Amino acid sequence: MRAILKKHPFLTIVISATLVYFFSWFFAWKIGVNDLPIQSEDTLPAIFMPVTILKEGTIYLDSYYDMLLSRYPHPDDKSYEKGLVPFYLREVISDSRNDTHYVSAFTIITPLLALPVYFLPVLLGVSINWTNLIVLSHLAASFIVALSGGFLYLLLRKHFFSQDSGKTFFKQKSLLLTAIYLFATINFAHISQALWQHGTVQLFTILALWAIYEKRYPLTGLFFGLMILSRPTSAIPVTLLGLAALTNLFNTSPSSQVEASERKTENTSFKRTFADRYCGRNVSLKDGVLSLIALSLGFLPTLIFFLWYNKTYYGNISNQGYSNQIFTEWKGRFPEGFLGLWISPSKGILIYSPIFIFSLAGLYLAVKNRKQNLNCIILGLIVLIHTLVLGKWKHWYGGWSFGYRMASDVIPFLILLMVPFIKSSHFQKAKNLFFILFGLSIFVQFFGIVFYDGTWHSAYDLGYENTSWLWSLKNSELIFNIRRVLVKTGLRATPF
Repeated sequence: MRAILKKHPFLTIVISATLVYFFSWFFAWKIGVNDLPIQSEDTLPAIFMPVTILKEGTIYLDSYYDMLLSRYPHPDDKSYEKGLVPFYLREVISDSRNDTHYVSAFTIITPLLALPVYFLPVLLGVSINWTNLIVLSHLAASFIVALSGGFLYLLLRKHFFSQDSGKTFFKQKSLLLTAIYLFATINFAHISQALWQHGTVQLFTILALWAIYEKRYPLTGLFFGLMILSRPTSAIPVTLLGLAALTNLFNTSPSSQVEASERKTENTSFKRTFADRYCGRNVSLKDGVLSLIALSLGFLPTLIFFLWYNKTYYGNISNQGYSNQIFTEWKGRFPEGFLGLWISPSKGILIYSPIFIFSLAGLYLAVKNRKQNLNCIILGLIVLIHTLVLGKWKHWYGGWSFGYRMASDVIPFLILLMVPFIKSSHFQKAKNLFFILFGLSIFVQFFGIVFYDGTWHSAYDLGYENTSWLWSLKNSELIFNIRRVLVKTGLRATPF
């Protein structure tokens, strides 16, 4: 067993995480503990699109429109008399034939990633019913997040904890941070349990970071493009990482060359500046231009793909799901939304994953020793800007969802921010607290697996205009779920 773990750690992580994700949900669902198999209507198009691609060669959801409508109609047209299209779809009228089609109101990259999971069952003629689609979508979502965890492990072991190569599998710091990523964040309870865009974004974010550290610029550009196609808010990390890279690429002053030469003498890779880690060398203007071209060429296929599928299926940009929201939905109140993403009793990062307090500790250490940790500061800046921007979104709390969904895109950066702390002497001093918070974070995720069924939202959700419900300690989601446990054990009559 140890030989297998040492020889194939990537496969071990991906397969193990996929099985844990899938069967933790499946067991809770089958025994009737949690009867909400589809976490959100946002994910409905992604559940069906792999089927239409494999069976019909199209992303149009026309064949399953009635099936969707019968179970998830427009809330203002439950009797199907007004002909209203549910929010998760867009109605497109073909210019050439005047045909009416239905497409996803969300980006289409996640269902494309789900194709390998759907392929064999659809090929073998599995019945297209709700039960089969629910199982396939859960398995695909589990695999996507587990795959991102496997690549995160490879990134950490090679570029942050190179000394792990000589350690046994279970003693590696790379494995510890990967386990936190997979099981101590809402990746476990939420992102891996439905075909959200967030798991896909995290996968491409980790791949982009890997390509950056490997100095494979065309792949960096490709993954940057896929990040943005998966979720437009990924423009924040793409912009910051890209600017950081290009700033160094075009910096050819003699003083910078001397500084770069001095920095190369550092033994620990994480102590080098972000610019060194991003480029790995001091480059000439010519090299900088070539690298920029390589990044652009890598980005180009994703741009071409977007333009093609937008014209072929959506007709024009106005039919894209976010097109009518981009300038109108920034109704969150500052600093409430920003602070809420961090410390809201029912949505905060530090409430649902208290282990991330050590990400802030890592960032503090990086700022304190900023000359050697500019890379970590850039990652911290990405997290800060993301939570500031998403805090202005009217649904900064993520609508009906578990935990900090709207901040889940930056989970990989929060994990990397722990590295300075893990490498410092402070880690040994705070080791007991670290593992207590690690365990507590996993416990919160188990609560999500068992209890996230929409009951709490149905009882207390007042919408985005009156957000007092998001700050209540007494009626917070976690306290409410504890009351549900007391009800099931007979110690309380009602959770309300």
